[in-house]
Amino acid sequence: MYKHVYQVLTAVTLLALAMVPATQAQSFMLRANIPFDFLVGETRLPAGDYHVKSTNQGTMLIQSTNARSSATALTSAASAGKISDVGKLVFNQYGDQYFLSKIWVPSSDTGRELPKSRLEREVARNMSKPGPTVVAVAEKGKK
Repeated sequence: MYKHVYQVLTAVTLLALAMVPATQAQSFMLRANIPFDFLVGETRLPAGDYHVKSTNQGTMLIQSTNARSSATALTSAASAGKISDVGKLVFNQYGDQYFLSKIWVPSSDTGRELPKSRLEREVARNMSKPGPTVVAVAEKGKK
């Protein structure tokens, strides 16, 4: 009986240790200059310099460098077909409104995708044709 419990605890411990690098690999911070006002979900943020940080379980914090404006977003994992040398913030544009859509990590083929908010779906539905995708280059920030 004790041997079985010991084996289970050993397996659980090894699994937990194996998961640590995977969760650490998903933690990152980027810095970007966004030259236009934009929305994260339904939160409007002004143009300016921003830090983008992964927090826990896919939550992203987008905060101006002067800490006056911020928003959080739940995201899901995204995978690109190739590794990019630079980080990118991808925005969906509808007329003069920009919605943060994806966040790509530099030197990786992984990123995070934001779900379309109710407001973005409504704006997209009212547009006669979809707008372009706009990319802002982001560099790795200090943690």
